[in-house]
Amino acid sequence: MQSTARMVKLGVPALLAAALVTTIAAFAIMSGLGAPATALAQTGTPQPTPYIAVTGEGRVFVDPDLAVASIGVDITASSLTTATQLANTTMTAVIDAIKAQGVDAKDIQTSSYNIYPITNQSQEGATPEITGYHVSNIVTIKVRQLDKLGAVLDTALGAGANSINSVYFTVDDPTAARNQARTLAVKAAMAQAQTLADAAGVKVGKIIAISDVPGGVTPVFRDSFAVPAAGGGAGPVETGQTEITANVELRFEITQ
Repeated sequence: MQSTARMVKLGVPALLAAALVTTIAAFAIMSGLGAPATALAQTGTPQPTPYIAVTGEGRVFVDPDLAVASIGVDITASSLTTATQLANTTMTAVIDAIKAQGVDAKDIQTSSYNIYPITNQSQEGATPEITGYHVSNIVTIKVRQLDKLGAVLDTALGAGANSINSVYFTVDDPTAARNQARTLAVKAAMAQAQTLADAAGVKVGKIIAISDVPGGVTPVFRDSFAVPAAGGGAGPVETGQTEITANVELRFEITQ
């Protein structure tokens, strides 16, 4: 019995020591302690891939199929009631005349309606006196039959409109032309990347990034638009061409 007790007392410390060694070994494996230096070096941050960044622009010129014009009625009267009534009555006549020329109601939109008091300050420091009112009503119209634009404007002036603020030509749906411009932009960017690579003595690798930069639709006029006098007949129309632009940004890998 005594010898058995001595074996138990000696066995317990031995088991604890064995467990401690096992725990230390497991910790060393999980934390990388004792790993070769070369293995640790391989876990470092990789160097960034060198690249060429370029931009390209594509331009396409197309014939416009839509005219946009702002037509206004400006009325001045001594009272607000008179000014608003005259402006409303006149603009109603103008809109009816425009519709009679084949412009759809969905292509006529009020873009501005303003009322301004007209004041007269007789003496310095005195309260300004309202002597009248000015009413401005402007509508923006879209004319899809370009050969009728002159007649539409002439009719509007004849019905009482007294201002044409702007006339420009554009494309109703530029999707096809913009896609064509994008294709030209990518080709231009690729050619630019090749030129840079040749100058630097490197080779152009694969594309690693490409982004589309919003372009625009710019009307280009060959001649200014002549606004006809009321009742003087339709004025000449020179539509020019509309410019559709697209821009892209590309990145290429550099290979030696």
